[in-house]
Amino acid sequence: MSLKDSVRDYWDKASCGEDLYLSSTSREGYREQAKARYRLEGEMIFPFAHFQESRGLEVLEIGVGLGADHQRFALAGERLTGIDITPRAVAHTQQRLKSLGLNSSLKEADAENLPFAAECFDLVYSWGVLHHSPDTQSAVNEVFRVLKWGGSTYYDLQ
Repeated sequence: MSLKDSVRDYWDKASCGEDLYLSSTSREGYREQAKARYRLEGEMIFPFAHFQESRGLEVLEIGVGLGADHQRFALAGERLTGIDITPRAVAHTQQRLKSLGLNSSLKEADAENLPFAAECFDLVYSWGVLHHSPDTQSAVNEVFRVLKWGGSTYYDLQ
């Protein structure tokens, strides 16, 4: 088994925070999960992500996880795309957005080899994800490859 397969398998057992903060996959369960997430990390995420300032931009989120940040981008009205290396996270985020009547183009994909043309996003966002990639430099290179000239990146390498 490759290192990337190991990473995928690890996160496909439970998305980040799922075991601790997701009581159910209902709309209320996702609401409570977001509340817990932002109680713990909101002081860092909100000034970092600039959710409202990205209205009208073509946004890519790498590593959607349970979808709380993706929901924030969707509520702000972006043209939104999200990827995750696991089918579990994509399914959670699809279910979360569907329960709220929100839309996004979501797919299972690898941050080290993004399935998008060069220079197609105004904003690429990732929180707590890229450093889990076996080849972090390749993932960061991909961020800049798909970013439009003059675009913005918000990613952390915790």
